[in-house]
Amino acid sequence: MKKFRKQILLLAFLTISIYGFSQDITFFNADGMFSIGTQSNRTASITLTDIDQDGDLDALVANGRHWAEQNYIYYNDGKAGFKTALPIGKFMEASYAMKSADFNNDGFMDIVVANDNIENKIYFGSANQNFDKEISFGSKSPSRNMEIGDIDKDGDMDIILSNRKAKNEILLNDGKGNFSSTITFGNNTDQTIQTKVIDLNGDGFLDLITAERNTFNKIYINNGKLDFLSSIEFGKEVDETRSIDIGDFNKDGFLDIVVGNLKAVNSIYFGDKDYTFNRVFDFPSRRMTYSIKIADLNQDGLLDIIEGNSEERNYVHLGQKNGEFIEIGLREDLKDDTYNIEIGDLNKDGFPDIIESNSGTWNLYYLTQKK
Repeated sequence: MKKFRKQILLLAFLTISIYGFSQDITFFNADGMFSIGTQSNRTASITLTDIDQDGDLDALVANGRHWAEQNYIYYNDGKAGFKTALPIGKFMEASYAMKSADFNNDGFMDIVVANDNIENKIYFGSANQNFDKEISFGSKSPSRNMEIGDIDKDGDMDIILSNRKAKNEILLNDGKGNFSSTITFGNNTDQTIQTKVIDLNGDGFLDLITAERNTFNKIYINNGKLDFLSSIEFGKEVDETRSIDIGDFNKDGFLDIVVGNLKAVNSIYFGDKDYTFNRVFDFPSRRMTYSIKIADLNQDGLLDIIEGNSEERNYVHLGQKNGEFIEIGLREDLKDDTYNIEIGDLNKDGFPDIIESNSGTWNLYYLTQKK
């Protein structure tokens, strides 16, 4: 990270009007000092979770993508410092995502890893925090992302794998951390990069919304029978969508979908009672967006959007009461390959912070501060 050493302290300030009073919001990186490790791995994603159950958010760092690299837990010291790390797995792996849940219901958090064309792994937690017991699950597929949710409503956490050019997989948990039952959705020609798991229609069942490369994005409505045979298409067939997130931007009671695209504008598709998603808000600039996230960064009650881009600046879009957005760039001196954006309150000050997963350089985080 030599480019950091010659930079002056960069502080991004934005003054906006919120409900009649002025508030300064700052995204502070301390000239590269705020990083999760100093290695330059091919980091595909970082997931924040309280892995040691001490009340703060730790970082699960998935490295490698197509190449074998070491995955890590970085432990939060409670003050947004990551000065202790634990390697996960005795082998380096080509990993895209790491998540955490108590899969076997023993009171300890476990770690699940989605890999590229090698075995996916679950590392079970214990009192000694070694994660030395492991099992494999699912098929050896080009997995690109993963989510966790109780898809069959039996009280335990299941795993949903997004596979590129292979059927996507739902791995059902038997309650003891075994995943021998698999349901597939999509087909072998789909290039699913991400699947969001959410109850889109409010019927009590978790639905699946996918980001697809070079075809329409898809919504799979859960009818309670776990068949996921039909889908609703949205977006543009020509777009290369790499990331999606879900939220109710216009507060009409219907969930909206924001999509992050490569070489195209990013868009918000507004939900309605018929789930057509025909009304669209397009952002003005074409970007190379790998990751897009929704959060209320300034805690004004309006949803904001955070954009992680490839070889260009990353951006925050602050939502306004009129439905528009104010755009602010993060560090203008950096044009990294940001593969993933994660949001979480690292220092427990009430404001969500921004974490970048960068390929080939340091993984940075920005503390959101009220000035």
